[in-house]
Amino acid sequence: MEGTQSKNNKEKNASKYLTDVASCTFTFSDGLSSKVKPSPGNEIVLVKLISHTAKSKVFEKNVLRNYIYVKTMNELAKLCGYGCTKTFTRHFKKYFGQTPYQWMLDRKMEEIDFLVKNTELTITEIAEMYGFKSLSHLVNFFSKRNGIPPHKSRSTEDT
Repeated sequence: MEGTQSKNNKEKNASKYLTDVASCTFTFSDGLSSKVKPSPGNEIVLVKLISHTAKSKVFEKNVLRNYIYVKTMNELAKLCGYGCTKTFTRHFKKYFGQTPYQWMLDRKMEEIDFLVKNTELTITEIAEMYGFKSLSHLVNFFSKRNGIPPHKSRSTEDT
């Protein structure tokens, strides 16, 4: 009896805010739309809209603001407020489309490529700046990513 009375009270309270709606269509700024209809049992449908772009922008800003200060994905996760790297990685993949490790490698390669082509720094100095264990490690990394070794990339830019 108590359960039925509680259910009736909840329905009365909800009826203060809701009217009899047959369906509701949400049209989003990207042109997509979604139609919500109550079930045949006339159950109450509650819809909560959460701005996806607002959350993704905050996450993206945190990553972009912090990645230059870290060397590892774990450090980046901590700076972005995540204690669990699995959760951070899941969110990262959702917003950036790749793992944090791969994304950080891509940014590192972009920076190295720029330094090779636009500065007078030696390849050895660049390898030291980016924490490569050896010059050959950087040369192999660069060659795999760009198809040519850094010294040839530098010489093609000069011509």
